[in-house]
Amino acid sequence: MEKGIPVWAERLRAARRDKLWTQREMAKQLADAADEYTRVRLPARDSLIRLIKGWEAGKHRPRDPYLMLYCRVFDMDEAGLFPSDPAGSAQSGQSAEAVPDEEEPAERRQAHGLSPLKQAVASDADNEMFDPLTLAWTVGRLDQRVDRRTLLQLAATVAASRALDPAERLLRALAGDHRPDNVTIDHLEDRTRGFHRLEEHFPARVLYPALMTHLGEVSALLENGPTEALRQRLAVIAGESAVLGAWFAWEMGDTRRAASISRLVSLAAEHGQDPAIAAVWAGYRTYMTGNDNAHSVRLAARALERLENASPATQAWLLARMAEEAALLGDRKTALAAIGQAEDVYADADINARPWTCFLDTARFASMRLAVYTRLRHEEKSVAALDDIMVHLGPEPEIKKLCVVKADMAIARVRLGDTTAGVAYARSALAATDAMASPLGWDRLDQVTEELRSSRTVAAREFRSEYAATRPRVAPPSLS
Repeated sequence: MEKGIPVWAERLRAARRDKLWTQREMAKQLADAADEYTRVRLPARDSLIRLIKGWEAGKHRPRDPYLMLYCRVFDMDEAGLFPSDPAGSAQSGQSAEAVPDEEEPAERRQAHGLSPLKQAVASDADNEMFDPLTLAWTVGRLDQRVDRRTLLQLAATVAASRALDPAERLLRALAGDHRPDNVTIDHLEDRTRGFHRLEEHFPARVLYPALMTHLGEVSALLENGPTEALRQRLAVIAGESAVLGAWFAWEMGDTRRAASISRLVSLAAEHGQDPAIAAVWAGYRTYMTGNDNAHSVRLAARALERLENASPATQAWLLARMAEEAALLGDRKTALAAIGQAEDVYADADINARPWTCFLDTARFASMRLAVYTRLRHEEKSVAALDDIMVHLGPEPEIKKLCVVKADMAIARVRLGDTTAGVAYARSALAATDAMASPLGWDRLDQVTEELRSSRTVAAREFRSEYAATRPRVAPPSLS
């Protein structure tokens, strides 16, 4: 228990976190429960969020109807959710400043050891006006990648004008006032594409609850009697969203939930008559084998068989994944053949054709080439891939992209003999990986530290110590 915080406040905070809800989502749950179980009208959402902050900080104890609503939402009795404080605990008037929570004021985060980048990510996600569902829809309507500055500008615009999101139309459809139509499904397709773009900017734990809400809305519309053509479109949306949901669950270490959602992926691919959905999930799974490189190569090969010649951008990504894993396995012939074919396919690919390939811009694809050529010690092509990254990465790239791209650049620089530059890139990758809690980033940084193991330079030694102090002790779970 946090020092000075009542037991019941700790319990409220822990119960919300167990559900993977933000405080905004908690407010929605309380409001929904009030609509269902009482005739009491709760205050506006932002006011309710402020109340939740105060309750979780132990400033004051909820009273009815909130006490009853909390018990309903968490399906617990009052004694279980609001236990009496043991002797010696602080009174419920304790200041919220004592709570080092994810909602902690930004100016205090540095004192708790958070890096500036991690502070920025946490601050953006904790903003009371942060609305992933609306932001995803807004971002998904753009036919271009979104850098960090653009994303923050969009988030501010969304917060200032909720009318941007045609939510009322979707709510009417879900309420059964009319069957889903093309406009409603266009909205969901845009939002799905937006979630895949937001994934590059925010940790899985931030987006996962909103993505599950999105999937729930798609499921409700499927039950609402759409025509066969619209049912197929909804099935594709469900599959494209479930792929990301399963990936998020794995990133958060929940293999049981990832496996459960993956069954939805397979079903959606079948009902949507879209084999690319199943193929791309096999591609995601190449990252989840616990460094069993041979198994990852087989998964990529099977995914390519399912895909056949559809979706060139997906095909290029799967070929590059096969090449990366084959290179780690030491299979030079397979790696070179796969990366060569990937380069040919990528030249004519549209990365915006499917939501999941929006990350594969020129810089990210160059980093995949770099990973292959560096591990095969092909110096000339490694240098060319490095140059491509430097030209196309841009001044404010997506944070998750930095986790992998900078780590691959670090390995390349170390192998090219420039340890100082390698360590600088590694530190950039470490800051991004820590901010995003990215298992893929930690895996790449493990490879970086292995490359630096034989170096006796001060920079290498200092980075190894810094990395050991930051790296989570638990390895990413295997989902083979």
